[in-house]
Amino acid sequence: CHHSTHVQETCWLLVAWHERYQRRLPMWAIRCGAKPRWPSRVKVIFFSFMSGTLGLSLYMYMAGLNTSSLDLSEPSSEQVLCLSSWPMRYDKVFLWQRAEDGILWHAPGTTEDFLSKYECVVPELTGESCRNVRLAARDLARPLALAMGGQDGQNWDLLGIWALLFLCLTCVVWLGVTIHDLALIGQAQKDFVLDVAGVNRHCPLIRRVWRVLAGYKPLRRLASADDLCKKVLGHLLAILLAPVLLAWNLILLLFVICPMILLTFLRYPIRMSRAWVFIISVTCTLYGLALTLQQIAFVSSFELRPRYALTWQTAVNVTIDAATLASPSLCTCGCDYSVSAGVCLNLCVIGVLTTMKSAFLAFRCLKGLRRSQWANLLTVQFPVPLTVYSVNWRQANNEPIKYRTEEMPVQGEVAFDPFAMMDEQPDSAYMTVHLRPEPMHCYKKTEKGSLTLVQPHRKLETPSIPMPSSIAGTHIKAVESEYIGCCGFPWPTGGHK
Repeated sequence: CHHSTHVQETCWLLVAWHERYQRRLPMWAIRCGAKPRWPSRVKVIFFSFMSGTLGLSLYMYMAGLNTSSLDLSEPSSEQVLCLSSWPMRYDKVFLWQRAEDGILWHAPGTTEDFLSKYECVVPELTGESCRNVRLAARDLARPLALAMGGQDGQNWDLLGIWALLFLCLTCVVWLGVTIHDLALIGQAQKDFVLDVAGVNRHCPLIRRVWRVLAGYKPLRRLASADDLCKKVLGHLLAILLAPVLLAWNLILLLFVICPMILLTFLRYPIRMSRAWVFIISVTCTLYGLALTLQQIAFVSSFELRPRYALTWQTAVNVTIDAATLASPSLCTCGCDYSVSAGVCLNLCVIGVLTTMKSAFLAFRCLKGLRRSQWANLLTVQFPVPLTVYSVNWRQANNEPIKYRTEEMPVQGEVAFDPFAMMDEQPDSAYMTVHLRPEPMHCYKKTEKGSLTLVQPHRKLETPSIPMPSSIAGTHIKAVESEYIGCCGFPWPTGGHK
């Protein structure tokens, strides 16, 4: 566009028309025929499914354990056991024998009553050691079964129980997050999502129950007494009973408060969605931490690891109550093996990731729990340009905010929330944020009429900051011209402006 004056004028007209046209165009999804707010709803639903991938992956990994997950070099049972009916995983996880058998709530195990009912004799495997067993390749493809040897506590499908627990937690977290974000997007429902003050006002029973059962009120009264002896005694008891009170309040949170908030959420899904997501995220954090610590214990001790049975089927005559069946029948034989250390390490890493992700989700709920006016979407996260940092603002009286000094920016860490502390001010319920682009370099006139560069009021973290150009006496600066093309990329026109 620099070959002739006529060509330059034509190029500038095209660029000006393109810019005016882009300003008039709505969002691409609206141009495709979507109604307002529906693109956001679709995006929230899509990202809500992605947010549950970790819990779903944990369930699929635990539920899909196979022969390769066992430590086949060291069997947990000495001899091969053969049964007429061998329970598989998720086949009577909590029960082995049915009600008509007369024994309920009994873990799988080789008790005398059990053997008398279900044991079958295979002559070629009688007395055979599990270390010397040879299996066909097709037998290795069979799913794992419940362990039948050892003590009762080692025969439970512990990893299966963990898998079902995290599957349930993932489903309820997904439900709460989706309802919360869809309610915020809607014009009519966003005012109904409660913060902590609203929960205490509309559902005071939850707070009242926790205060009564927490157990720290007597200690607080004792520690705040006027008598010096009572005060010292109160502080000593608080220190000594701190681990007990912590454990008790964790149990109270998991088994009393969490079910209460769940019932309230089921009754008022929109109002309690944010509080429910926070509480269930804290619950997932605790369960993820428990899973991590348990797997560390399993790695350190071979005897503590959960056990499963590797089984195969053999055609034999089954002996039941000293009566031999005339026709051959299938008998299931197997040996118990512990889960390998590699599987425990993998579950330990997954537990750490689950703990961190659940904690981050709980942290994202805090703004809306403090002030409903500062609520944010939980499923969708946006890229924040570094040019926003460092963030520096003051109180209404031009004083630094609490926990900040004159030299300290409100948020100087570029990997953390630029809107931090805004919702924690006394008047934040009546405040908002206006985002607009501003010139990076500002100039002001001196007394002599010349322009000088004004120092920015904050430290700029912008990458590739353009250097300020010197300005001639005419106060006019020439720069390369460009236009915004496809996908928002700038393209030079070859001219200057």
